[in-house]
Amino acid sequence: MKAATASLPKKESGRKNRKDRRISPLKVGPVIYQPEDTLLDKDRLKKDMTLSELNHVFRLYLTKKGLRMKDISILGLFSVIFNDPQFTHWHDLSKREQSDALTKLVRMPDVYDELIKKIGSTAGDAQIIKSVVKDAYQNAIDSFSHAAYLQKKYNDRFPGFKIVLFVDQISQTLILTLIDNGFGEKIIKPKKSHTGQDYSDDFISRFIDWLIRRYVEKEEGPVKREIAYTGGQGMALKKLRIELGMNVDLHFFTTGAIFELKLKSFF
Repeated sequence: MKAATASLPKKESGRKNRKDRRISPLKVGPVIYQPEDTLLDKDRLKKDMTLSELNHVFRLYLTKKGLRMKDISILGLFSVIFNDPQFTHWHDLSKREQSDALTKLVRMPDVYDELIKKIGSTAGDAQIIKSVVKDAYQNAIDSFSHAAYLQKKYNDRFPGFKIVLFVDQISQTLILTLIDNGFGEKIIKPKKSHTGQDYSDDFISRFIDWLIRRYVEKEEGPVKREIAYTGGQGMALKKLRIELGMNVDLHFFTTGAIFELKLKSFF
């Protein structure tokens, strides 16, 4: 029995340790499932695809900023996987059915609050971070809804987002990012009023809709009224930038998007 439980030879053990050291810090961190169900074996590949895609989008973002992984120090991260099976046939659901599903997904489990509080405490202000990220992940959920409806994207993966808090060692800036694998570049989403309701067809509503698209969101194209939308992304960015004076930005890539909050001048 002793021989069976003996430790590995030094050479083999050293190889194992070298392999462990090569694991990317992006692949480390908790994963939340929403809804909180245990994944079936057949779904684990979809989960791995989601996490790989989120990591890829983050690397594209670093390339855009002229950074490499060795130029940053990751202080905290976690991922959220939306494993609701309805996303695979989202295009067949009515807007009401989509809306009901999104309402449930927006309510994050308790473990999310614990993790985002930890990220916020590391960043310097847990309450502000929690509030800002809420706008970011609701925007990501809207992006999932559109990708599922227009691209039928989530047959071989799940929708998901990843929160990464890191230090840009080149500029010595603390940055919070939320990565999602939604629609990505050239996204066109239906617009909402200040109260979150659909705009009606009266002149005032159409005029406000045009103003927001022209001067706030700067997006063109037809409004997709058949897709459910939690609303508020354009107004949320306006609030963060103008009312709170925060340095926020959105970066779009082919397979997803990144919400960026630069924290250096605040904490």
